[in-house]
Amino acid sequence: EELILVLAIQITLFPNVGLCIGHAFHHVVADGRTFHNFFNTWASYCCSFGSASSAFPLKSLPLYDRSVIIDVKGLEEVFLKEWRKRRLVHDIAIGREPNSGMVRATFLMSATEMEKIKCFIINFCKEKNQTQPVHLSPYVLTCAFVWVCLLKNQQCLNERVKHEDPTYFGFIAGGITRLDYLGPKTYLGNCVGFGRASVKIKELLGQDGIVVAARAIGSTIKKLDSSLFDGAEKWILDWEVFHGSEQHVHAKWSPKLKLYELDFGWG
Repeated sequence: EELILVLAIQITLFPNVGLCIGHAFHHVVADGRTFHNFFNTWASYCCSFGSASSAFPLKSLPLYDRSVIIDVKGLEEVFLKEWRKRRLVHDIAIGREPNSGMVRATFLMSATEMEKIKCFIINFCKEKNQTQPVHLSPYVLTCAFVWVCLLKNQQCLNERVKHEDPTYFGFIAGGITRLDYLGPKTYLGNCVGFGRASVKIKELLGQDGIVVAARAIGSTIKKLDSSLFDGAEKWILDWEVFHGSEQHVHAKWSPKLKLYELDFGWG
């Protein structure tokens, strides 16, 4: 049997300055939202420790009961069957990612810049007598802008790219708030949906590329909002097609998870 590590937490102390809490976890344990709730519980416990209210309320402890997620489509068996089939063929090592040799960079986009992108999209649609994208949130605006920029950059580096080929934008959507019923706020587990927006490369390289990108991403989000598990039995196949394509962008994490705002009561 293969031993798979699911959680690691490292606390680094900087004398007379502070400390840093680093963590890594396998998504078989939890998704970003529910793991963030776990950290909130931990922080609340630290704040109340030693005070008059130090008796930690048990009702707010993380809930690890998998039965609270109702699998009406029988997706557990579908996913396990697909995973077993692919592992036998490809000898997949769960939890490991190949070293791609990529570099990391940080880019900041201000609220003013996002508002300019939003106004451009709205004005363009008015001028062309087109319907506006259904969802112009800061997340959609940022992702659309990044998608177009990365594609244009790749186009400059690789002239062999065919404009008729599809390009994909993939992201993970939180599922616990998109269920047809009210899920427990303290649930610690994985409940997410896979969103994959697809358009032809030439559509993003045009003058209205960012409008097309925003429309594709926004429509995908709305589809997940209305029916999270619609077509979920094809998610693994969709995931393979997505990562097997030469032109794709994968967005990870969520701006809603504000880890740096956690208060452990240490100042």
